[in-house]
Amino acid sequence: MASITNKIHDAAHRNQELLAILQKTDHAKPALEHQKQYIADLTRDLSEAEKRVDALDEQREKELKDHEKYRDSVMKRFAYKVTRKTDKFEAKASKEEQEYLQVSYDVEGVCVSMQLADVSQVLQESHRAKEQKEQIATMREEALAVQSGLEKEVARHNQAQQDLDRLYNSIFEGPTPSFPEEDATERDVQSAEQACNHARKRLECEQQAANLLNQATARLNSALSHIEDALGHSRMDMFGGGSFSDFMERDALHNAESQVRQMEMLVMQAQRYSDSVQSLPPIHVSQGNLIGDVLFDNIFSDMEFHEKIKASREEIRRCGSVLRSEVQAAHARVQECQAEMDRLSEVLSGARAALQKARERIFDRITSDSEGVPAPVPGKDAPPPYQA
Repeated sequence: MASITNKIHDAAHRNQELLAILQKTDHAKPALEHQKQYIADLTRDLSEAEKRVDALDEQREKELKDHEKYRDSVMKRFAYKVTRKTDKFEAKASKEEQEYLQVSYDVEGVCVSMQLADVSQVLQESHRAKEQKEQIATMREEALAVQSGLEKEVARHNQAQQDLDRLYNSIFEGPTPSFPEEDATERDVQSAEQACNHARKRLECEQQAANLLNQATARLNSALSHIEDALGHSRMDMFGGGSFSDFMERDALHNAESQVRQMEMLVMQAQRYSDSVQSLPPIHVSQGNLIGDVLFDNIFSDMEFHEKIKASREEIRRCGSVLRSEVQAAHARVQECQAEMDRLSEVLSGARAALQKARERIFDRITSDSEGVPAPVPGKDAPPPYQA
């Protein structure tokens, strides 16, 4: 005990220093996670604001061009009317005709003014959108600066925790009969670590199995698509499609067969990762006899083979139904394993915190009364006293 006690006394100052850093930076980790989410929201808002600015700029340019085109057209039409009327009735223009020209001009002017108002409104909206974008960008820059500071605090916290762990391990590593409470909490940590590692391994296996089953589903859907193609070519063959239909039919069936075998291989791999994955119903993709079909090709043989292809399709569909159930079960197991992993992670964190607290209490107890340190025991931690 004297040896451990001396180590505790030697490390007391460093222990207090590291504990002070941890206490000062405890807020950094949750604050950093919150800050990252805040920045993600600002980034999304900034992207939407930039899109709105671009859209308003395009709308403003379009309406301005439309206005200029319409304005030029109005002026041309009015000039033409005035010129034509003046040339034709210059000597005897009536009052009604003059009023007609004035009304026409006023109506056209109102339309031009309305278009200018539309352009002005879009311009104002674009200006407000740009101001909003700049404001969001400024907020994001400020938030990134805060994140940078929090990241430094988290790094400082992690480093202090690592240093404290090394300090405690250098003192309390292995059995410490003089401090049974420390040994008990250390065993709790070891047990929690083993359970957590086992749960992590099971979670990874179930995730891999679920991923392989998802790939198998894609292969089976592809096989079903090729079977449908084969049935389409088979129908053409029954109505005189000829050798080309036979060739396309066989090619589609070959592709379906290939996809089915890949699906079966993926399911077998999934079973290696998880014993819970069940085997699927067998699938036989009819391939027919190409030579026989060429030599004895007739409507009856075509119809018979068409029915075989349909039977293959039904086998694929039945297999697909079972596979979908396996995929759902696999995802349920992943969720279950994830929940267990989260629970055990919390248990491990609690056990580690309890171990650290137990070691802190030992430090406090030993360093609180320096005079309470027992004298070295002869033959153990110190040489025997000198005798004259």
